Amino acid sequence: MNKIFKSILFAAALISFNHAIGQKRYKDEVFSSLDSLRDIQYGEAINIKGENEKLLLDIFTPTNDTNKKRPLVIFIHGGGFQNNSKTGSYSSMLCTSFAKRGYVTATIDYRLGVEKSGEENGKKEKTNKDYANALYRAQQDGRAAIRFFRKNALQYGIDTSQIFITGSSAGAKTCLAIAYMNENEVPNDVDKAKWGTIEGQSGNEGFSSKVSGVMNAWGAMIDYKWIQKGDAPLFNTAGTADKTVPYDSSYDYHGFKYGPYILYQHCLSLGIPTGWRPFYGAGHTLDNNKTKQDSCIQSMASWLYTQLRFGKNNNEEGVFKWEKEIKRFDSLNEAEKDNVNSIMFLGSSYIRRWTNIRQDLEYKDIIHRGFGGCNLRDVAYYVKRIVYPHQPKAIFIYVGNDITTSEKDKSPDQVLELYKYIVKTIREKYPNIPITWLAISPSIKRWAVWDKITEANNLVKAFTATEKNLFYIDAGSNFLNKDGQPEVKYYVDDKLHYNDEGYKLWGKAIKEDVKKITNTKIDYKKYIK
Repeated sequence: MNKIFKSILFAAALISFNHAIGQKRYKDEVFSSLDSLRDIQYGEAINIKGENEKLLLDIFTPTNDTNKKRPLVIFIHGGGFQNNSKTGSYSSMLCTSFAKRGYVTATIDYRLGVEKSGEENGKKEKTNKDYANALYRAQQDGRAAIRFFRKNALQYGIDTSQIFITGSSAGAKTCLAIAYMNENEVPNDVDKAKWGTIEGQSGNEGFSSKVSGVMNAWGAMIDYKWIQKGDAPLFNTAGTADKTVPYDSSYDYHGFKYGPYILYQHCLSLGIPTGWRPFYGAGHTLDNNKTKQDSCIQSMASWLYTQLRFGKNNNEEGVFKWEKEIKRFDSLNEAEKDNVNSIMFLGSSYIRRWTNIRQDLEYKDIIHRGFGGCNLRDVAYYVKRIVYPHQPKAIFIYVGNDITTSEKDKSPDQVLELYKYIVKTIREKYPNIPITWLAISPSIKRWAVWDKITEANNLVKAFTATEKNLFYIDAGSNFLNKDGQPEVKYYVDDKLHYNDEGYKLWGKAIKEDVKKITNTKIDYKKYIK
């Protein structure tokens, strides 16, 4: 038996085994070993010493992989644009983890060095201008690396429609510039006469440097407005005690002021697919803690899986598909007049289909705003248009479509972060309004992921205990039979939504809590389930 045939049989057996245990390529680490190519030259360029510098990269691929059209993840290292290299420990962790999932991964070197154009006490000093130029050179080299892989896609087995970039610290700043900075947005401090156009001359001209997504690990931007509607998806992560690069915008690092959390919120406001994984209390590089860094990589991989194109489906969530429905709400806002007792029920199909909500809750003054099939990202994008035209006494939110057994499912922690953003947005206009999370209900159709749904509910429940006038109502146990399974008689034929009997039960279960939250001016939480 020849070696090629053996390799094919091995790969086929591996894939069969992985499917048998429920693993999925790109989502799980389905390959146990990797092949690597080291110090491949992808270009060259003039550095700050005036020397012609060769630009090198390393490539990692799954061993015995028969798939020859694979997504690519390129990693760009940190080091303040002054030190480190493509062979760091975090680089190795990330490239290995993604390659074992079936991606092609690469880690690149780029021109280092920050010039000193300033002067203080008779000494040359680095300025924000010098860091802007360092970023500019780095992103030129990063673009050249992307073009290199498009040029050599067949050789390395790459799907050129699925090229993603990620980096840590300065490398993440470089990734953000590659993905979002256009020629007309180059900072005025950059010496374009010396360094050339945004694409640079580092090599592989004639190919696109466009990317399909970015994963930002503790990097920041000079100007968050570089990110515009329709731009590439962005995942963000950082430690909230980072004293080197801001996770928010509380300070700046040599002109880099807008950190991961700000970028996450900005993407949500534009309808760009995004994610945010905070590490509370952690510092820069997550304190170089391998456990935290590995957890970060796992979160990145889970998010990136939702952005992949499977076959002809590009998995784009598309908040804008709801525009027609939201315009209907706009019209209702003009036609319907609220009164001082009005409360709002906002959310997905469980709310939209609750046509007898006023009777079932025995509360007539309800602003009924459900748009079926929406998820939390959709609500985050439209929440101002839905809520701000009103003066409700309380808001009740039910959104159950983020964990559904779909390839696009969000993790429970992403459900929490999206809900936090929605609450924050509502609070910008209504600082003290009671806001209630109606716990995601059990259903027959989604029972296979009930553990994840429960985790998401519990995370939101814990969050509600941290802020005044946040509440949580869980009526789910009412819909379970004596065996702890969803009771069939409460659901319509799709095995997901309540029938009339189910809605009557839901209303009966929560109506007293709804009234107490709406009308009581003391500490409501002691009343809530």
